[in-house]
Amino acid sequence: MPGSHPAASRAPFPEAAAASTQDAQLRGNLRHATHTIRAKRAKAVAELDDWGALRAAGAAIKDRTLRHLDHYLERLEESVTRAGGTVHWAVDAAEANRIVTRLVQDTGEREVVKVKSMATQEIGLNEALAEAGISAYETDLAELIVQLGDDLPSHILVPAIHRNRGEIRDIFRERMAAWGRPAPDGLGDEPRELAEAARLHLREKFLSAKVGISGANFMVADTGTLVVVESEGNGRMCLTLPETLISVVGIEKIVPTWQDLEVFLQLLPRSSTAERMNPYTSTWTGTADGDGPRDFHLVLLDNGRTDTLADRVGRQALRCIR
Repeated sequence: MPGSHPAASRAPFPEAAAASTQDAQLRGNLRHATHTIRAKRAKAVAELDDWGALRAAGAAIKDRTLRHLDHYLERLEESVTRAGGTVHWAVDAAEANRIVTRLVQDTGEREVVKVKSMATQEIGLNEALAEAGISAYETDLAELIVQLGDDLPSHILVPAIHRNRGEIRDIFRERMAAWGRPAPDGLGDEPRELAEAARLHLREKFLSAKVGISGANFMVADTGTLVVVESEGNGRMCLTLPETLISVVGIEKIVPTWQDLEVFLQLLPRSSTAERMNPYTSTWTGTADGDGPRDFHLVLLDNGRTDTLADRVGRQALRCIR
């Protein structure tokens, strides 16, 4: 788990855990944040009488899809290609990094903006791009905080949950200028001020970047549609403004139809961020003249997922909708 000393967070887990659990500020940050999130989730879930049935439906859809994963992946490739996109298959992290790096290099650009970065964190894409002289800028607010702090994400949904707002203010003051637009003079620790500082900093990146890199929450096999759900709107900027969009997505993110997607769009907001409806749900299918990126590439990532699928117990992890 990342702590207040980034270097320690890259130590072996037993060493990093021993140091982090002695950090009183870190423990306090996590206790406050996780208790708040769990209480809000419980309240949001309790509003639905059929929550258990929704969860069961989601599990059944996932199980059926995973049993026939090869069929749905082939259908997805056909749908994406028909819509004007290009599909690439990556057996592991190294191959995925080579594909994405080459695609960025082919554009001639040296900077990219990123959103929904869990899969790209899994494969170490930012580091691979940096070795090729390409700078990657995280645009999700929490991921931005982690990146500016030379840190690592600490939570599957709230990557900067280990930071309080005073620490975030200090990170913005000290590090923003090295990455682009500096933090405003006299920046305080009020959430409104911090959000505005991030908004101003990121807006310059969005308006200048020619290449975007994303993950996806879901892929719809029937239509070749990708889906990103988020709370800030930064993702939509990253998905629509660049000329080239490259999406790196684990093969387990697939659902067969839009009707199946409906179940998960009810489950995900309440279970993750305790919202009745997700504030921003962006969908895109291939390319369209005059609307969004001119080139779309989908990198389908295995990286051990096929091996996990073969494990009767382990395959349950592939149900996870993050």
